[in-house]
Amino acid sequence: MEGISAVKILAFIANDHALWFKMVESTFQLAVPKPITDERTKYNYCVSHLSPYGEIEVRYVILSSESKDPYSKLNKEVIARCRKGKSQEIRLLLAGEQLGDRDHLNYFV
Repeated sequence: MEGISAVKILAFIANDHALWFKMVESTFQLAVPKPITDERTKYNYCVSHLSPYGEIEVRYVILSSESKDPYSKLNKEVIARCRKGKSQEIRLLLAGEQLGDRDHLNYFV
């Protein structure tokens, strides 16, 4: 059991994927007895902690996980999908909503 790293991964942050991956990376660096650097191990940890929404968004990445760098591919795709989703969400909000007396900075919080 001495060579096994055990880490506790945060729950998936559905509204900020980039932040979640940064926090997961920090967790991998703090693993004891040594940091987790293996792509497959990182991938397995992350896939097991994705929300159902996250799993659906990157379904094809999960189903074709035999790539050389599965963690890097998963990270890239989840963040890219989040950006697209946020842009569409903001466009829809701006198209159909009036700010009224609300401050534009508080509108998106």
